[in-house]
This record gives sequence, C-alpha cells and structure tokens, in this order.
Amino acid sequence: MGLRTSRPFVAALLAMICATGAAPAIAGPSTRVGFWAGENPTLCVIPGSDPLSCPSQKQNFTPDLWKLLKKENGFLNLAVVYGADFGTVDGVTHRDDGLNLIKEANAQGVPINAWILLPLSENTFANKQNAQYEKAAVAALIKWEADNNLQINEIALDLEFPIGWKIFTDALHGKYPDINDLKTLNFNPKEQCAAVKTYAEAISYAHDNGVKIVGSPLPFVPADLDAGNMALQDMLNLGPVFQGGYDQLFIQAYRAQGPIDLGSGFVAAQYKSMQKYFGAAGQVTLGNAGKLQGGYSDVNNMVADVRMLAGLGATDIPIFDLDGSVDAYGLDGIQKIFDAAKNPMSDAELAKATQPSVLGSAALVAFKGLQGVAYNLTPYATALGGQVQVPNPYPDGCDAGKIDPLKTQ
Repeated sequence: MGLRTSRPFVAALLAMICATGAAPAIAGPSTRVGFWAGENPTLCVIPGSDPLSCPSQKQNFTPDLWKLLKKENGFLNLAVVYGADFGTVDGVTHRDDGLNLIKEANAQGVPINAWILLPLSENTFANKQNAQYEKAAVAALIKWEADNNLQINEIALDLEFPIGWKIFTDALHGKYPDINDLKTLNFNPKEQCAAVKTYAEAISYAHDNGVKIVGSPLPFVPADLDAGNMALQDMLNLGPVFQGGYDQLFIQAYRAQGPIDLGSGFVAAQYKSMQKYFGAAGQVTLGNAGKLQGGYSDVNNMVADVRMLAGLGATDIPIFDLDGSVDAYGLDGIQKIFDAAKNPMSDAELAKATQPSVLGSAALVAFKGLQGVAYNLTPYATALGGQVQVPNPYPDGCDAGKIDPLKTQ
C-alpha cells in the first residue's frame, strides 16, 4: 500500500462521535468521487537521494481507467514530491513522473489536483515544524504549473505530524503521556501560531495566483475544536487547522484500520463535525481501500459509505487510494463507487447507517482523554523551555490575518 497505509492509522483509535439521528436525504448527482493517487514509489537505489525520488508506480493508469475517470468526472489528488517532481531540493533526484501523469490527465480531460509531499528529510506531510518548507513548495508548484502549461485545479496539503504512533497505541490501553514524557513531545503554542501564519501566507499566495488550496487533517482534530483549544494539535506537531483560509478541509474519516472496522457511523460523525465547524467547506475523505483493510476489503462497504455521504450532502469524496481501490475492487468496483454517488441513501437508510459502532464509541473515550492530557500538560512542558505557555484558544487563539478569497474568472 501507499505511504499513508504503511503506517498504523490513528483513526483506528480515535473518533469524534456526534448525534446520529436521521438526516434528510439530499439529492446526490452533484456528489463527486475521486482518488488519492501516485504516492507509491517503486523500489530503487539512488545513492545519497531521498527514496521518494524513485519512479512512482503507474501500472494502474491504464487506458480503461482514464476512460472511466473521464466518463464519471472522477478527479485525482495526485502526489507530487517537492524536489523530485517540481522545484529543487538538495538530496532529491528529479523525475518526470508527476509531470507526465498530469499531462496525461489534462489530455484525457480528467480533473487533476496536486497533493504536495515533501522529502522524507522534511517529514513528508504538512506539520507544525515544516510550515516554511510547505510555503516554499506551494510557490514552487504554482511556478512549475505555469512553466509547463499544466492545468491543476487545486493544491492539497496533508495536515499530519512528524512523530511516531506509540502515543496512540498507549492511549487505547489507558496510558497517557505524563511528566516523564514531556521532553519527547513538542509543546510550543507560540510556534504553533507562527505555523498558522505561515500556512495562511501560503494559502493567500495560492489564491492570488488563482489556485484553490485544501487541507486534509487527521480524524481527532474535532476534539480540539470541541474543547475550544488547539492543545492536541500542538502536542503532536500537526499542521494546524484554523478558521478561514482553506477552501475545503477533508478530514481523514478512515473507518478501515487494518483488521479494525470503525463502522459507517464513524464516517458520518466525522462529516457532521466538519459541517458543524466549517460549513460547506467541511468534508471527509474515505480510506483505507484494499484487500487487507478491514472495513473496505469489500467494495460493498465503500459503496454504502459513498451512498451515505451523498445522502448527507457531501460534495466531493476523495478515496484513499487509487492503487488499493483498483487492486481490490477492479474497474467494475470503481464503477460501482461512482454509481453510488448518484444513488444517495433514503432517510430510513441514513437513520441506520449513521449509528455509532461500539469501537467508534470506545475510541472517543481515548480521543477525548488524550486531548485533555495535552491541555493539562502544556504549562508544565513549556516551563521546561523557560517560559510557561498555555494552549492557544480555538478559533481565536492564532490570528491568521485576513485571507482574501480565491479570485474567480
């Protein structure tokens, strides 16, 4: 599987469970389905270079797939690596994979978005500590698009973290960080606000150049929002979620976590949380698709969740990922997913599908507990650095400044 599915996903542990009453079905023809794609490099040996410089796997980009995507207006969030596909970065070898795939998508009439990845040395995903690097990557990508006469609809930033996953495994078993763990974490609300400002500048730059920019945060971010502070995002160095700026936010509502299935109710709860805080801009992305991924090993579960989201009113549904979906479901299965977006659930179906699962409810306990720990430990952790700080309030704790909306033609 790809970069995301190669790591144990914390969505298996944590969930935001919202009210699950029946919602009125909303007509679904406007619901679009797309796929995260191109993030899987081949195995190669390039001495002294970043592994992401290796050629990407392209075996699933067949003529039949391109035809299907075009017919169904299916979009791709294509991974492009800063320094490898575009821009110049020390230790990263240039490749033409991203350029050629975007040219092919443009020629085929398939909507294409640029999913920015950074070299491994810069932690690959957008987080609190590499905000300046992400800002530079956004500018470099926009220049690359213009220089090569490409048509890219939007830029997607993967708002994740640079540290390991042990903290979440511990949380599932009731073990939270304590005073002995403070030196291994990075509590720094001031640094978090600086990152907010930098990401806001990157968004403004994209908007000034007529480019839409979206973010994809991890599934436990709503716990911070519900608590009214940004402590958990700060503790884990996440790429910060803030009011305004991003044209859309796609929370990673990944019900399928290895053998664990958090259920459709988990996906619905994430969607409702995003709608609550971000209105129409708050959406979800589904994953993980593949033979070894519990909840979505069967295409019927994916079909059901797409129908549910269409019934709830979702606009765009990116699925992680293309390779896992094609390998597990085949093109006939991909067609079923597209068809699902045109067939939203009825009120009665939604009432059943949106009910929370036992696993999802249990995950909520660990999730909220971890947020509370992050909040309470912040003053002690920052005192070790010589200055006591408290968590930034949400939504007014870090002023992103005025971000002009995207200019339309």
